[in-house]
Parts: sequence; structure tokens; C-alpha cells
Amino acid sequence: MKRACPQTPASTSVDLLALRECVEQFNTKTIVLLGDFVADEFQYGEISRVSREAPVLILKHCETHIVPGGGANAANNFASLGARVLPVTAVGDDSAGDALIAHFRRQQVNVSGIFRVKGWTTPTKRRFLAGWTHTVGQQVLRVDYEPKSPLPDAVQKKIHQRLSASLRTAHALAISDYGFGVATPDLVCNRHRRSEKALSS
Repeated sequence: MKRACPQTPASTSVDLLALRECVEQFNTKTIVLLGDFVADEFQYGEISRVSREAPVLILKHCETHIVPGGGANAANNFASLGARVLPVTAVGDDSAGDALIAHFRRQQVNVSGIFRVKGWTTPTKRRFLAGWTHTVGQQVLRVDYEPKSPLPDAVQKKIHQRLSASLRTAHALAISDYGFGVATPDLVCNRHRRSEKALSS
């Protein structure tokens, strides 16, 4: 009985040179980011005691950090790689929306495609982290804030128009869909059909 020849496993190594060349090209590219901007909020607190009202920890608040999440995180990553990012999205007229827009302004990202929506909630994931001095905080609770209504038709129309205008000078379109109504199936399919038509003409 012949023994089967051992198969050489496929190489999993990364071509670091090619990867470096790819990364270095980001600063010459314009990328449109269509997607749901999410605020990732971190509430840090020191454990004070256990509550008498329920078996839960009482935290003494230390600090709050808000960082880009969801599609905002993708846009932030592209900007960090040196790309010119053109976000097309919507946020609420609230503190979370303020924080996201302020962040991208500091990054010198064009925020004219981030539309403010009155009465709409910026999707926010608020995490509570507990710990003591000189220890790493551990997440003990997360509270999510989500829009209670879809984006108004007028805002969706603005998103559609801004997307079309931004893509005229872009090298790529990135879509980051978290189900909050910015990257609707109709809008994505419409752009896909237009791209196919442009490539075939």
C-alpha cells in the first residue's frame, strides 16, 4: 500500500513589499465613504462600592471619550492612511453628532457631506468601564442609542445628490452599512448599475 505524499500547505505569508506599496498610494487617492456614522463612547469610572439598591457596582465617573465608530471608523482609518476622504452620511443634531464632526474637522476631513438631521439620534454605543487607579478598566455595561425613525426623504435625497457629485472626482467608493438607513439597498444598487454601465461604455 502506497503512502500518500504529504501536501505542501499553502503559503500564508504576506507580501510586505506589495502591502507597503499599496499603503503608500493612499495619499494620492480620493475615497468616498458612504455609510452609517456611529459614536463609540467610553465612560470610565473607579469602583466606589456595591449599591444598596441592587447587586451592581457604583462607579465614580473619571472621564468620557468619544471616538468614531461604524462607518466613521472606516473614514478615520482612510484619513489616517493619508487618503482624501469624502464622507457621505447623516448624524443627529445632538452631542454625539457634534463630537463626530469636530473629530473630522480636526483631521482636516471635508465634512460638508455629513448632514445634520433634527430630531434624529446619532447611533451611539455607550460603554461603561470599571476599574481602579493603575488598572485597566473592564467593560461592565453597554447602552445603545439608535434612531427611532428612518431618515427623512429630504435627507436621503441630499445623500443621493452628494454621493453622485463626490464620485465624479473619486478613485473608490467604500460602503459601511450598519442598518441605520444611510446606505440603502436602492442607493447601493443604483450606484452599482451606473458603475457597470460606465465600465461597459
